[in-house]
Amino acid sequence: MTDVDRDDIAALQSMDEQAWQSVQDAYFRRVFFYVRRYVGNHQTAEDLTQDVFLGAVKGIDRFDAAYTFEQYLFGIAKNRVIDHFRKHKMPVIPAKGKSDQTTIWLENMEATEAVPPARGLVEEENTDRRRAVLGQILKEFVGELWGAGEFQKLMVLEYLFVIGGRNKDAATRFGIADEKAVAGIKFRAVEKLRGLARQNDPNHSLFGGLWEPGAR
Repeated sequence: MTDVDRDDIAALQSMDEQAWQSVQDAYFRRVFFYVRRYVGNHQTAEDLTQDVFLGAVKGIDRFDAAYTFEQYLFGIAKNRVIDHFRKHKMPVIPAKGKSDQTTIWLENMEATEAVPPARGLVEEENTDRRRAVLGQILKEFVGELWGAGEFQKLMVLEYLFVIGGRNKDAATRFGIADEKAVAGIKFRAVEKLRGLARQNDPNHSLFGGLWEPGAR
């Protein structure tokens, strides 16, 4: 779901579970990044984002058709951020950016409309998170093999994945019985990395292909 039309609103107001799931799938990350821009802390942003959707469910019967659903949802998000800072008696909101640090006074935020982040910015942040997670996964995987003294496997995997060598050539280069044995090393490494990726993507938001039907 990308646009919420009149029929979608009717489904949401009837508390259609599938309609609400579609809305959460479409908007959760955008709302999360909007909230985190102000609060900074990842867990706090997740908690407030969940509260935004809870507020949307509770208030959907009063939805004003003069506004879009996106305006409705991000208006709730803005109010939740304001409530959060009032609750903690914080007069200013730190707005985190990639190149600079700015400060938004609470009064200014109250006076402005909630502006949802562009989809491109969300995808850019997703890409940064994927890189960070992949780096952590590889560090863990390599550390495990290194700690076990599996130096030959490390060299084989470097030859296959980094240099792009063939299984047959790897068998000859590293004195392994045959290319089937090399294929086994490669297969087990891929399965291990898949498992680590799934563990680091509990919300299915970074590596979508790993969760599709038929994916190993």
